[in-house]
Amino acid sequence: MAHFLAPPYGLPGALDTRLYGYLQDDDWASASTLLRDVVTPETTTWKWLVLLAYVRFRDASDVLVDELTPAAREALALLDRAMEQGAPLSEVAPLKEAVETALDQLTREEDALSSQWNIAPESLTADELERLAFIYRRDVPAKAAALFEALYAKRPSPGVKAMAVLSRGGGVAELEPLLSENWQKAERLVLEEVEVALLEKASGAEFEIQWRWANEKGKALDFEFPMAWPNQERVFLRLWALGEFRRAHALGERMKEERLELPAALREKLETPSPASGRGLG
Repeated sequence: MAHFLAPPYGLPGALDTRLYGYLQDDDWASASTLLRDVVTPETTTWKWLVLLAYVRFRDASDVLVDELTPAAREALALLDRAMEQGAPLSEVAPLKEAVETALDQLTREEDALSSQWNIAPESLTADELERLAFIYRRDVPAKAAALFEALYAKRPSPGVKAMAVLSRGGGVAELEPLLSENWQKAERLVLEEVEVALLEKASGAEFEIQWRWANEKGKALDFEFPMAWPNQERVFLRLWALGEFRRAHALGERMKEERLELPAALREKLETPSPASGRGLG
């Protein structure tokens, strides 16, 4: 075990014990959530910076593979900060080398695909188009939309069509017709993203319609809406903003049951008595 992974970490309260348990269980998501509430732009404790770099990179490597490039870049930035705060080279060098190696390989592969797209887009396979689309979705969404459209021509599905609309920031007029597509369980997370995007644009009676539709469709596809962690947090914040406190608290209780760690900002809302509201009973 690398020295920085061994306690004590000097975290506030009982966080050392919780973090050590997550690291022992390879629960990178919970470890990352815990550390993101501690590490700030002003953090000077180099060990916390290295720990966050490590769990961010491991989470992307093991689970969120579409996030590996941005995760590697974030990890390197955190390691640079750690070294500025006095982290021993012996602690940082092995991890830094592993991240740099992964990022270099990813960059070369992505550059090759991007060049092929620019020169002969028709030569890209469906898998290559999909990979490149997800690479560009975060930073160059317009290019990602074009790639998803090209992918749809080769491998049409409601999910691919929806990803093109979502990537180009489509509004309600483009998003709503997607709900009537023949969605299958395999693409339920894309459907959920469409539903969340619509809920974030709706209020009043329209919100109620979208909310009930999303929950009923989730049951039809054998999942409880919302399912993905980022979508749960987006829906929670929308419910809270609309004063749908009962629904927000019900969703918050679900998140507490499903996760070992919640972001501090979300926990604070759940622990703070909300204004009385008769809305959100269903």
